[in-house]
Amino acid sequence: MHNYFFYGTLRSISILEKVIGNKTDHLEINPAFAPKSALRLVINENFPVIVFDDSYSGVEGIVVKGLTEEDIARIRFFEDVEFSPKTMVVEISGIQEEVNYFSQKGVEPSLDAWFYDKWKEKEEALTLLTTDLWMQLYGKYTAEEADQYWNDVKKQAYHQYQSQQ
Repeated sequence: MHNYFFYGTLRSISILEKVIGNKTDHLEINPAFAPKSALRLVINENFPVIVFDDSYSGVEGIVVKGLTEEDIARIRFFEDVEFSPKTMVVEISGIQEEVNYFSQKGVEPSLDAWFYDKWKEKEEALTLLTTDLWMQLYGKYTAEEADQYWNDVKKQAYHQYQSQQ
């Protein structure tokens, strides 16, 4: 099953295209809703993790269908060692569908909510630079090997971002 629910930075088509190294023309992308869930900011990062509880109101996202094996390999590299694929049920146009999503593995959610629109307005440009630098490591290192460079990549992206302002 190559249908993935993206709830965080990969909801951005610009980020998704940077990650897969290609346009998204070959993909079917639909709005989706994950009930009984919420997004929390990952501690010391600017991206979210999805958490579940019956009291949570739910999370908006997108379901992407038609991803190739290479797309998925690149997405798994992007998600690094901190997230692992699992399945969940989301609603697409009122119909429930089982899809893959990336669940926390090595990250700790904060108590702070994460909002896509706020991130898009304030953080997307920096995240695009970070993603570009991170994905340059794809094919040279495994995600586990590349993980040691994460802080360096973030610093370099931040300096590039600041020089463009």
